Amino acid sequence: MDKIQKSEIEKSITNLINAGDDLLIHSSLKNIGFFYPSPEIIIDVLQEILTEKGTLIMMTDTRSFSKTKHFSLNQKSETGLLSEYFRKRPNIQRSKVPMISFCASGARASEYTQIYNSYLDDNSPFTSLFRNNGKIMLFGIGFEKCTLYHLSEERYQVPYNFYKTFNGYLINDNKKVPISQRYFVRKNMETKKDNSLATKMMNEKTLIKSSILGKGKIQVFNSKDYDECCMKVLRKNPLAFVENYSKK
Repeated sequence: MDKIQKSEIEKSITNLINAGDDLLIHSSLKNIGFFYPSPEIIIDVLQEILTEKGTLIMMTDTRSFSKTKHFSLNQKSETGLLSEYFRKRPNIQRSKVPMISFCASGARASEYTQIYNSYLDDNSPFTSLFRNNGKIMLFGIGFEKCTLYHLSEERYQVPYNFYKTFNGYLINDNKKVPISQRYFVRKNMETKKDNSLATKMMNEKTLIKSSILGKGKIQVFNSKDYDECCMKVLRKNPLAFVENYSKK
């Protein structure tokens, strides 16, 4: 397969986002292809289109914290190759949040990298995304990886989740500082999630812009639109995002 050039990315993305947008990216590069000279050209294109008035945001998870009990701002992202390239770039801010940290660059980067204990907090990245009418881009990945639906699960206090606090240490300047983080997680890790009903609603309402790049697809939508669809689904059935129920 031919390697994807910067000009091809520009052509695919230009009509999906605008200057000044706040944009959260979920990505899987292997589903699209190889990028020349490196995946960093994706970030270059995104930042050029968003301009200095916009904000680029990516999740840089370190879920291994639940086992290692250690987190550092220099720790490698466990959310895919693109997020790791992004984390390592200059002038990138990262939240001091173990397990689910966020990196951001641009006008409101500091707003998206605050410490939070709930997706519902006023200073959480998702709340900031709503406040700034932000968008979400699925870059070579499907809605099943769009974590925003977890916000509606927490808002409705779905019965298959519960609050759990994870304790450990923040490694900073060779010092270990105690750190803890609370998340609304599955009671049983074998519970399989399926948010396809919300995705179906988004498609029916034609709320998704998309384009083809390489062997994959890029999809962009407003974060508040997706949250509203998720809320409607859960309002009708609190178990709608559980795999065995969502197909009924």
